[in-house]
Amino acid sequence: MVGGGVVGLACAHALAHRGAEVVVYERDRVGHGCSYGNTGWICPGLSAPLPAPGVMGAAVLGMLRRGSPVRIRPVVGPRFLRWSWLFWRACAPERYRAGLEATVALTKNAVADLAELRDTGVEFELHETGMVVAALTEPGLEEYAAMLQDAEAAGYEGPVRVLNGQEAREVEPAVGEAVIGAVYAPSEQYVRPESLSQGLADWLRANGAEVREGAGVTDLRELDADAVVLAAGAWSGVLLERMGVRIPMEAAKGYSVTVRGRGTPPRAGYYLAEARVGASTFGDELRIAGIFDLTGLDLTLRRKRIEMILRDSRPYFRDWEPETVMSEWTGLRPYPADGLPILGRVPVRDRLFLATGHGRMGITMAPTTGKLLASVILDAASPPELEPFSVERFL
Repeated sequence: MVGGGVVGLACAHALAHRGAEVVVYERDRVGHGCSYGNTGWICPGLSAPLPAPGVMGAAVLGMLRRGSPVRIRPVVGPRFLRWSWLFWRACAPERYRAGLEATVALTKNAVADLAELRDTGVEFELHETGMVVAALTEPGLEEYAAMLQDAEAAGYEGPVRVLNGQEAREVEPAVGEAVIGAVYAPSEQYVRPESLSQGLADWLRANGAEVREGAGVTDLRELDADAVVLAAGAWSGVLLERMGVRIPMEAAKGYSVTVRGRGTPPRAGYYLAEARVGASTFGDELRIAGIFDLTGLDLTLRRKRIEMILRDSRPYFRDWEPETVMSEWTGLRPYPADGLPILGRVPVRDRLFLATGHGRMGITMAPTTGKLLASVILDAASPPELEPFSVERFL
């Protein structure tokens, strides 16, 4: 297993639970990359792929607006141009619809598969309090109501309720007076992501697997194993290129700040529609996360982006205000050009398997990815849920 983020650890768990001998190679510390500082949402209702009708135009307008949550500063070359072209094609309505149906099918059992992890003895912090998407404007409300209703039409079991401002404040006391409405999905959950990664690593070590930290892999061909699973997130493309396999994937930098504050924190997973920011409460701390910086494999933390997250989130809260910053974080989310993860066997490389490209949905998809990929490796199965995510779509 190359990569010790939540996806790699979940794959390792699924294989080890079925009796396979597993070694995890992590270049840094397990769970300390993209899996660490996010909001930890288990949100099948928001599993739609990023490329969607209207997204390209909105991204360009956002780039021109100072203080936009979208920032694009690529190293322009053939690779980025190919990614941009394929992203644009994936925004077509029919392609978006097919991608949505595929991700809804993949995440259908996300909550149940997460519960299975706990049943095997993996310990982590879990909140079963639903999700509230709050909006300050009618267009903001309509955008997310349509997104969740499209997911319902594609097979998401919901339920989904559209609330006015007063109803939203009754469901979630943290909702501010400026919020005119919300979308409520009561079946969604969230975890503290670092607790899930640590729980998986602890389980693996306790059950005979090796978890090697500070053990970077530079050439996959050097690994002596019956099967190699590449789950290295944004760095997966670099490792594949060294084997002659080129996939159109870019790294999108996200930020979070974890703070202690005063006032009423949200009970549910709390998404702030126009600000493109999410918030999760962990004990006496609130983690607020967002931003989409398409700037390559760059982990520089720019404090202005943290300040923007805090500033833009204020109107959505009734009386909660930050007081003490506990941590600031940035991480790179891996985004294939069509917004869909890349899962399964690599053609011609019989012992190489991929579990990468989950974008913002790594926590949601990790347990199911592990379970299905284990069946591919150990049973030579061909789960229909994985067919739309084959690497062959790019080769």
